[in-house]
Amino acid sequence: MSSEGDKCWDEVGHAIRTLRLSHSLTLVELAARADLSQPFLSQVETGRAKPSMSSLYRIATALETTPQALFGGSGVGNEPAVARAHDDSVPAIATDGESLRRLLLPGDAPFHVIELIGLSTEFLNPWQHDGFEALYVLVGPVEIEVNGSCTLLNTGDFLSYPATAPHRYRSAVGDAARILLIESRRATESVAHGAPGTQ
Repeated sequence: MSSEGDKCWDEVGHAIRTLRLSHSLTLVELAARADLSQPFLSQVETGRAKPSMSSLYRIATALETTPQALFGGSGVGNEPAVARAHDDSVPAIATDGESLRRLLLPGDAPFHVIELIGLSTEFLNPWQHDGFEALYVLVGPVEIEVNGSCTLLNTGDFLSYPATAPHRYRSAVGDAARILLIESRRATESVAHGAPGTQ
């Protein structure tokens, strides 16, 4: 991984450690909450290990935040946020078997915007977390399964759903698939009473 990528993961590790200490949690306690090993979590905090998206979600949930917030610094700011198509400073998460996720609007924003580049041709384990999601298919077709019900979306199609419902994606075009995903950080009042989350 490039030095820019290493710096990005160093910042994520620092953010995890800072949040852990602000919650008065030891490494052992956070590891137990996230269902991860303490040595692995220690390596994540020091930037020596790069967690999968699944592990990052578990860590973020245990810290009452989101994976995107861990990448984005301390605040939204008052200036317009620009993310260029070929900007190497835009945080990108790439792990084996998962989409490349470009975090176009991470950090402490009330919502996050993520570009998913490439999808598995088979369904992976479903996600379930707090908040609400909307997705727009940039390059399809893409199949979205929400709460066990599958919807086929083509290029230009849109879908929204409570993120508390189990959801996952796949595409017959694999690496060519692209989705724009918008996530709220917290569930709205109506969504919060819909389906149980995975706290």
